[in-house]
Amino acid sequence: MIGDGFDPRPWTLVLIGLGVLLGIVRLLLWQRSAPVAERSPPVRLALLGGLQMASGLLLFLCLFPPSDTVRAGALFVATEATQQPSDLQPGDILVALPEAGAIEGAVRVPDLATALRQFPDASGIRILGQGLPPRDQGIAPKDLVYDPPAAPRGLIEVALPDRVAAGASFSVGGQIGSLPRGSIELVDPAGTVASRRPVAAGTRFIVTGTARTPELALFTLRLRDASGGTVEQMTVPVQTRNEAPPRVRVLAGAPGPETKFLRRWAGEAGIDLGLDIDVGAGVQLGDGRTAITRAALADIDLLVIDDRRWEGLGASERSILTDAVSEGLGLLLRPTGTLSPTSRREWAAMGAPLTGAGDSVATRLDPPSAVGEQAGRSDTRTRDPVVELTRRELADPGSDAVSLLRSADGVALASWRSRGRGRIGVWTITDSYALVLTGDDARYADLWSDLFSTLARASGDNPAKIEGLVLTGRRTQVCRIEGTATILAPDGTQGALLTDPQSGDQACGAYWPALDGWHVVRDGQGRETPFYAQSRTSAPSLAIWADRQATLALTGAVGPARGTSRTGSPGSSWPWFAGLLVIAALLWWLERRRPAKA
Repeated sequence: MIGDGFDPRPWTLVLIGLGVLLGIVRLLLWQRSAPVAERSPPVRLALLGGLQMASGLLLFLCLFPPSDTVRAGALFVATEATQQPSDLQPGDILVALPEAGAIEGAVRVPDLATALRQFPDASGIRILGQGLPPRDQGIAPKDLVYDPPAAPRGLIEVALPDRVAAGASFSVGGQIGSLPRGSIELVDPAGTVASRRPVAAGTRFIVTGTARTPELALFTLRLRDASGGTVEQMTVPVQTRNEAPPRVRVLAGAPGPETKFLRRWAGEAGIDLGLDIDVGAGVQLGDGRTAITRAALADIDLLVIDDRRWEGLGASERSILTDAVSEGLGLLLRPTGTLSPTSRREWAAMGAPLTGAGDSVATRLDPPSAVGEQAGRSDTRTRDPVVELTRRELADPGSDAVSLLRSADGVALASWRSRGRGRIGVWTITDSYALVLTGDDARYADLWSDLFSTLARASGDNPAKIEGLVLTGRRTQVCRIEGTATILAPDGTQGALLTDPQSGDQACGAYWPALDGWHVVRDGQGRETPFYAQSRTSAPSLAIWADRQATLALTGAVGPARGTSRTGSPGSSWPWFAGLLVIAALLWWLERRRPAKA
């Protein structure tokens, strides 16, 4: 047997060459020893030698026929909104996924995996249209070529609110696609415009509303063009609950007006806030020292700490605090001065990497969204110029950091990340109390209310966690499943939710909603978590943009894929064998034919 990697062709060629050489030597020796009268003429001798070499070559080609070289074309995959391609070359293959429309000359395939199996020799893969759907993103190779079309006009990103306490405000943020000019508005269940602001292509927006009574409510996010026509609109589900106020502890390294005004606001809002100020030399101000222990932190929903107090914690206290966040505690980091390299490293390791010099710079808040006269109501917010505040020049550069507040020039002033079951936030404003001093108490209350409600520990009566926007017909991940869970659809049907064993402690399962509307996850202990599934047709730009970005992440080249490579398949031995028979017969006849005697 021939081992892997052994090529017999060189040895076969050597053996055939030795055989041909021995044949020619034998012919020359016979010519030399034969009587002069019986010797072959030089022409006949040359023919015999040439035919022997030709037979040896044909024998080698018969054993190892050369490959048939064929041009390998590229695989062009048509997805949603693909136009008829005009740049196909001979040998290129055009396939159409189910989302693609009618395309002339395309081979219809149910998914990308089928296309890859049918055409395994394609030299490259080029994606046409709006991008691969989630069904095909997991099996797609990592060297796709994709030249995306222009961004859709509508909503390409939307961040929906979490659960909201009754009477609290909530915000909805997102980004606009290629719509040149227009407006975005949030409409409450009664049909009244609660918030509106102008938008342009590529801009981000935040609109706000108020959750009044404990219920499941449906607001509407509507995008209009410059003429007032509706471009897209989608449902904003809001879960309003009667929840106990969060238990908050503020740890500071020095007294100041920021903590003073924060404590005053918390008292007026009915929030259980304890203040712990360590001024050094064993002197404590506020409500007494907060113990950094596992048991003490379990009784707190949110811990606010500045950089001075952080540097005063011991290594064991920082470790306990990090573990408490993973178990559900909310943590708000408040840099008030230049961060030390040690604090930067520790905050980054905990889940809050920050870039920037940390200098003190002036900033202005993004003006609050207002409802104009056309909405039939007056603006209840102040119309005075937005006060100038001070922030630390720090920012979280990660793509998974969620911005809670931005300045007028788009800089993130507050952001957060998830860590385990808890959240870590960063607040870079150092003098938010200036809003109160200038008469904008409502804006001040909204800012800190959003921070507390977003970061505070989630209550235990809603254990399941549904990430991101839920669209009909698309995979939805449900985590924190306890026991055997079922999902109740809007039409009353129930289905079991299977947990993926590879999800570990997160205990996640997948679900594909078929109907739009409220769904309910019921775990093994009877606890229920509602979530809302959007119709994919209500805001199609969201799904289009998600597919586009996921496909771009798989690309490994720029520009159109071309079938310039060549593939080889084993050639046929029969032509060479036929030639060998002809040469062998001619050689046999010539060797036995004796020249006529004169």
